[in-house]
Amino acid sequence: MDYLVLGSNGFAQMGDSAFYEKLTVEMRVLLNYFHNNFPIPQKFKTLSYYSVKTFHHDFGDYQEIVLWYDREYVDSLEDSEIESDNEVFEVFWSWFRVIESADLESDQLTNQIKDAYLKTVDVSKGEHLSVSIAS
Repeated sequence: MDYLVLGSNGFAQMGDSAFYEKLTVEMRVLLNYFHNNFPIPQKFKTLSYYSVKTFHHDFGDYQEIVLWYDREYVDSLEDSEIESDNEVFEVFWSWFRVIESADLESDQLTNQIKDAYLKTVDVSKGEHLSVSIAS
């Protein structure tokens, strides 16, 4: 299996004291967004799935939504001499181009993530007002 990065929203920002809490909510909302708006087509259900993937960086770990897929099989479709295999290859990549172009930073998604996050904190205690102090 290999993966293709679909991205993140940017709601969770490194350096924010609530980074990991916000990141968890952001990833859950985005994963649901893909499942609800871009369901895996039936012909690809055994070849691919959405998930959250953690990436390591010098400044800290971050996460993005990815599409895992059976790269060997998909690549073999392109090289096949069977026309229907070539068509499935084209359909897969056309579908990927559609999901890859989703606007993950839209106001609607950002507000949905923010609302979901605010439901996880005690606003009366000001838990949503995190302040990062630069050293």
